[in-house]
Amino acid sequence: MSQLLFSAAVAEFETGRYDSCIRLCRSALASNPEDQDALTLLAMAAHAVGDLELAADAFATLTRIRPDIGEHHANLGLMLRQLGRHDEAEAQFRQALKIPHAVEGTLINYGLLLLDMGRVAEARHRFLDACEVGELPDSRIYAALTCIDCGDTRRAQSLIPPKSVWPTLEPALRRDLTKALIYLGEIEDAERLLATDANQQADPVAMVRLATLYERTNRVDQAIALLGRSRQAAGHDTEMEADILNLDAALAVRENDYPRARLSTEALLRLQGLPPASVANARFLLAKIADKLGDVDEAMSQLAMAHRIHFDLASDMLPEIAESAEEPLRIALKWLTPEQADFQPSPGDPGRDESPVFIVGFPRSGTTMLEQMLDAHPAYVSMDERIIIQYCVERMESKGLTYPYQLDQLTDDDLQELRELYWAESRKVANITPGTTLVDKNPMNLLRVPMIRRLFPSARIILALRHPCDVILSCYMQNFRSPAFMVACSTLERLAKSYANSMRFWIHHQPFLCPDALVLRYEETVSQFEHQVHVIGDYLGIVDHAPLAEFAAHAARKKYISTPSYAQVTEPVNARAVARWERYRAYFEPVFPILEPVATHWGYALDGATACTR
Repeated sequence: MSQLLFSAAVAEFETGRYDSCIRLCRSALASNPEDQDALTLLAMAAHAVGDLELAADAFATLTRIRPDIGEHHANLGLMLRQLGRHDEAEAQFRQALKIPHAVEGTLINYGLLLLDMGRVAEARHRFLDACEVGELPDSRIYAALTCIDCGDTRRAQSLIPPKSVWPTLEPALRRDLTKALIYLGEIEDAERLLATDANQQADPVAMVRLATLYERTNRVDQAIALLGRSRQAAGHDTEMEADILNLDAALAVRENDYPRARLSTEALLRLQGLPPASVANARFLLAKIADKLGDVDEAMSQLAMAHRIHFDLASDMLPEIAESAEEPLRIALKWLTPEQADFQPSPGDPGRDESPVFIVGFPRSGTTMLEQMLDAHPAYVSMDERIIIQYCVERMESKGLTYPYQLDQLTDDDLQELRELYWAESRKVANITPGTTLVDKNPMNLLRVPMIRRLFPSARIILALRHPCDVILSCYMQNFRSPAFMVACSTLERLAKSYANSMRFWIHHQPFLCPDALVLRYEETVSQFEHQVHVIGDYLGIVDHAPLAEFAAHAARKKYISTPSYAQVTEPVNARAVARWERYRAYFEPVFPILEPVATHWGYALDGATACTR
């Protein structure tokens, strides 16, 4: 009798009549409570109708009957994860992985659970393990996303599945792929995928993701129009609702409608199951809104909450840095002596015109504006923000040489290899044609100047300066993805120390490493823009300065600018951000002793004066 009931239940399941299937399975189990086939079908049907408790109970019974079957534990783990019973789910995934079975799916679901729990670094390891044992594109896409979160963009790039696979992906996975592509700067590929799903498949989630991409690439009118379509097509999907609220808040900020931006962000925080990183994002935005509305204490309160979340995330990814009292930006403490930096010329050393122009400076010092000014000139091409010089550091260390102390031990062949690596990586992301000069803008190359000078001894370097307190305030308000920077920005005191250490690094090395450097102050650039355009043009030997002055229009036409100031650099030059820190003076006074030596060196006052002295 139970077999007849089970056969009828299978027929009901196959035709989508899940409630009827559940009733028949229960009838079959009444006479045979340990019928594994009926229990499995009951769990599947219960999951199909959203009865996760019933599905979990059925899988729990299966794990009791057959504890030696890994799939039962993995399935129970999946149900418990969806019920939000994270610790119980983890125990089941751990048990499943002790038992031989097809583990790739288990590793993927375990990784997704760890993401729900905010344990990004562990999730990354599980996804990478899945890549090792299987070939599912899911593994590679999730591994790429978590590598990006952990700051390993190079590995993330290598994990992206071949384009031939993309059309076969499930819609949700394809959207995750577009998220990775956007982070990696592959904007056109991401846009094509989203546009296909939004327009041909009428996928409302793809619509709002595409609208978000439009906003992120400064196509605001298209973003607003598509957001309207997204809302009309929206169902009751929490993730989509979060995307809509995020985008609405971003557009409201662009329109200076801060009350609306706050309402959307507060609604976002009321959603259930929001990942920790998303909660932090919302707190950063509420801080920005409070700042615009002049509520300093509210801004700092929101920032404190955001940074606590970021610190916890960074502690999971880089516990050796987060749990240490040492400088998070460890490279800032690696000082050379003049003798160690006495690099002998190499026959292969490129000349000035064969070298990139490097733009450095602590983040939020105006480096993006300088980059866009040069990129607007037809003789220059930028590649947005990349860590290619760091790749050269890593290649050097792979040879058994300690950076930076053994830079002088690089042979001519080593130098040639590193330069070839630099140009190969640069050409992947920049259209470097004959006669054009590459602009390498990465603020923290400030701390990699020894490698720059070893590889490109004639390279021109532009150092962007800004009042230390304005720099620190702006960094403290930014939603940085780098785990080391999450730690560095976790408190104003820690951030002030990192800033001071970075500036001291430059001050120490400049006399014997950087004779050909142009120092540009943000305050002078925004107040004497035309003069600064001529200063930059003359330094670089640019005859026609006009394109540099038209950078805002050029930036607006660009597909993608990766830095947080992607919207600001499309606006005309203004001095609104000068001395913004003054309103936060009470919060800054405790860190004045840390900043004072560096501020004095650069001629910046901490006593309320906004102008720098020479």
